[in-house]
Amino acid sequence: MAGVRILSSSKVQPRYDDSPPPSSSTRLSFFDTYWIPVQPVKTVILYPDAAVSPASFDSFKSSLSLILPKFHPLVGDLTYQPATGEVAIVCSDESGVTVTEAESDLDIRCLASEPTHDMDSFLKLVPNVAHEELPVPILSVQFTWFSSGGVAVGISIHHVAVDATGQWKFINCWAKTCCNGAVPSGLNLLHDRVVIKYPNMDVLMNETLIDAPNLPKIDPYPSLDHKQLIQRSFNVDATTIQLLKQRAMQEKGADHNSSPPTTFEVLGAHIWISIARAMGITSENNKPIFLFSFVDGRPFLPPPMSPAYTGNCLFPFHVASSGTHLMATDGLGRTCERIAETVNTTKDIIKRGSKVNLGFLDGMKVVLVGTNRLEVYGADFGWGKPSLMLHAAMNHDGEVVIFAGKEKGTVQLTVKLNNEAMEKFVHLFQGFKSHL
Repeated sequence: MAGVRILSSSKVQPRYDDSPPPSSSTRLSFFDTYWIPVQPVKTVILYPDAAVSPASFDSFKSSLSLILPKFHPLVGDLTYQPATGEVAIVCSDESGVTVTEAESDLDIRCLASEPTHDMDSFLKLVPNVAHEELPVPILSVQFTWFSSGGVAVGISIHHVAVDATGQWKFINCWAKTCCNGAVPSGLNLLHDRVVIKYPNMDVLMNETLIDAPNLPKIDPYPSLDHKQLIQRSFNVDATTIQLLKQRAMQEKGADHNSSPPTTFEVLGAHIWISIARAMGITSENNKPIFLFSFVDGRPFLPPPMSPAYTGNCLFPFHVASSGTHLMATDGLGRTCERIAETVNTTKDIIKRGSKVNLGFLDGMKVVLVGTNRLEVYGADFGWGKPSLMLHAAMNHDGEVVIFAGKEKGTVQLTVKLNNEAMEKFVHLFQGFKSHL
């Protein structure tokens, strides 16, 4: 066996026992169309200690069938509708989720424990879904047995259907269904985009579709050469986070009346400065350097949206700086302030219903996605909690994914950089304590 071998492929359809099938089409909002040209999110969850059997795989599939009616857009295909020029998620009576069963002789414990990730191996543990032309499936799943024991769950899910909040709501509900044999009670979910109320939505939708001008064909982003890029994860403990916050406050000075930075702000600032240094930016560099990230707009929309909404509701923002500011002696404190100011400005824009800047800017950029508040290590399918959760398809040199870590108070950061920069970044990111 050369790494991973496919054993079977089957379609799992939703089991509508108590409710009628939903509408056959889900119209997208401008939050969704932003993601049409982006490759599906590919997530690998490793369970090295899982004691699984053929019955485990049967439960895995049957529980998916049970939970899918609650997340019915995930069953459909992202489809171009030439009569209207729109893209929608379309479900039919034949719709279902492809589940691939595979076996592997890879060392799952090594994959779960090594901080630098073997991306060639990880990409074999998630469905390989083509994304060159619509229609494309929203959701595909892979279940991989390991000859040494343990299992990997690989999930490919298109971002047009859900953001990270919606994705992990689905994964956690599916895991509970598999573990308990029944769908969690009291599950309240909203998928219909009509709940979104925002000024000039049609104009914003047209702006986002500019990035997909040749529908139904998808113009792919330039592919990353994984041989030239390193993907590595860092687990940041609560003590380190507190030390960074203390340093940021010291740099602001005793007379400064601002509140301490949040965990997102201080880690974002430290990451941004460390990556800029690793890429050769110095204090003499006055060219713009950007941090690009997102605000979850649910609580700030006029009126606020229910947290039960599973679709996209992310507002992008960018923070501009330069080597002169990032590398200054008070760089961490100043950068925390810049991030906080921009996040607060973005929230105000959302509350007012003002126009949103949806595009990337020219210049060096660090892309920070996710949130340290999102719990991703609770998905127990009946085999115990996972040892590692990893995004297997990061799209940029300089991209960082941030989630809550396995232990309470910790944060997991996964960073993608070129080989030379990664070596420097590790030293800079982890070595700040020596300068305290």
